[in-house]
Amino acid sequence: MAASVRELSRGFTRDRALAGERYLGDPALLGAYLLHFWPVSYSQALLCVEMMRRAPRGAGARAGLGSVLDVGAGPGAVSLALLDSGATRVTACDRSAAALSLARRIAQERDQELATHTWDATGTAAPPRGPFDLIAMGHTLNELWAGHPDRIGLRAGLVQRLGALLAPGGRVLILEPALMSTAQEAIRVRDRLLGAGFMVEMPCIWQGACPALPDGTCHGEFDWKPLPAMVRLAHAARIGRETLKTAWFVLRKASGSSTEAAVPREGEPGAPPKGKEASPDGGLYRVVSDPLLSKSGRVRYLVCGPLGRFALSAPKSERGPGLAPFFRLARGDGIRFTGAVRRETGWGLDQRSTVDVVQRTPRLE
Repeated sequence: MAASVRELSRGFTRDRALAGERYLGDPALLGAYLLHFWPVSYSQALLCVEMMRRAPRGAGARAGLGSVLDVGAGPGAVSLALLDSGATRVTACDRSAAALSLARRIAQERDQELATHTWDATGTAAPPRGPFDLIAMGHTLNELWAGHPDRIGLRAGLVQRLGALLAPGGRVLILEPALMSTAQEAIRVRDRLLGAGFMVEMPCIWQGACPALPDGTCHGEFDWKPLPAMVRLAHAARIGRETLKTAWFVLRKASGSSTEAAVPREGEPGAPPKGKEASPDGGLYRVVSDPLLSKSGRVRYLVCGPLGRFALSAPKSERGPGLAPFFRLARGDGIRFTGAVRRETGWGLDQRSTVDVVQRTPRLE
């Protein structure tokens, strides 16, 4: 089984030859998927929904997910996570009847009800009828139109068409692999949708074109505690699973023009206070990197928010009372800070600065 996990991992991350449903017909590869990759996708969806609940605009998620359409559901990992997260009804949608049959079987063994609908997202047939409070696409978009010269436009167009099925205030949840290529393409789809009447609620605060492109990337990362059997299997397969990584976005239709929210307005979550437009002080920023230690002895994070993406640093030896949270930050945390001073490589903090963590990245025990 470890050999099958290793083979499936290579097929997902290297030549991408096994991306999609091509593992379903091989009992060994299917077993490897169910024992290792299914729980990974399930856990990623759980954590992203929890992040939605912690968002400033996450009132809808706190109240319940309502009716959900899971596009490209496969054997139902994301569907079951959404049911466990409080969705009242989930419709798993996939072009593979075999995958949906397996998803139903898993749901039945967990005493849960899962509706299924066979549908090819790249075809001409109509999708399931809405409205839906949430449309989820877990590790799906990267498999559609792979290699097509206009795959970004085609994927963004699909999300736009699916957006017509959303109930008022509904959201689209996109999860993609955190590989450089798939994450960059997910970001390009995000940027295309922002220019087509959507705005991004999570994890981004910045509403313009992603500043990580064209050369960089951005993804979410969560701490988790996998089951002991998964740890043993991953170790035997020589696959590290210390954290869960995924490129993910929650989008909703903007209330006005697509350009009105390039930066959060005064008084909105994420916006700096009045009179501070040139300073990041007071604005909501997302930590988008692990901590880095410079040669000069400064701890540095990349953060992204109302003024874009930049480095925020402080001397490693500095332990001012308001600065202590800075040295315990994790990727994905939402922070507000004061006392930032412009530096050549970004903004710096010192003993007079304060850092408040207002959104803590969840972890899965």
